[in-house]
Amino acid sequence: MRRLATLTCAIVLAAAAAVAQPEMEPARFADGSLAGFSPNAVAGGQVMLSVGVTPSGAVSTIEVLRSTPPYTESLVQAVKSWRFSPALDSKRIPMTSRVLIGAIVTAPSLTAPTLGTPPQDITTDDGRIPFPAQTSMPQYPITANAGGTVVVETRVDAGGRVVAATTVRSQPPFDTPALETARSWTFRPAQSPVAPPSQYAYLVFVFRAPLTGSVLAPGGPKPSPVPLPTTK
Repeated sequence: MRRLATLTCAIVLAAAAAVAQPEMEPARFADGSLAGFSPNAVAGGQVMLSVGVTPSGAVSTIEVLRSTPPYTESLVQAVKSWRFSPALDSKRIPMTSRVLIGAIVTAPSLTAPTLGTPPQDITTDDGRIPFPAQTSMPQYPITANAGGTVVVETRVDAGGRVVAATTVRSQPPFDTPALETARSWTFRPAQSPVAPPSQYAYLVFVFRAPLTGSVLAPGGPKPSPVPLPTTK
């Protein structure tokens, strides 16, 4: 009987310790430069990157998941300089991790279609990070008269819902439409068993100054609006 009681007590204590053990903490943005997109680019688009973060908080590998030329290369080059507070395992020890970083570029015309290459999904199979399932583009604010860039930190829970969104790089009056758009997104949650229960995704919203007319290819037909990809 005493042995059974001792064994039962040990099991209860082990279960209590497991419950009390802190969860893994995802990596978070600390600092970094913004992408300088070409002013000659005339259409909007999306770029999605799966970015490796080392235990020291530096960027390691960058994998392109969704691409829209010419924005992809500009975002990749900028993200190489980003720094993070590293992810922590359940023992609070820095660990390698991955972060989703995306650029959402609005088309620079409010009244006419623009010419450009549609976004293309390279892969949607990276289960280490959340991946956008339903997206939308922000509206250019009526109080603005130039371009602007806002970086939004979104926390995505285990069900793929955005449970928090804050600006880590602010530029009024673009903050409000960027935050509203980020909160409306849903994600396919990370599938990897070593991924934290919730993760941060960083969305770089680039608002292009409006144009007054169509942008046409020389000698070409009138272009159609550039569609966004439908997530599979």
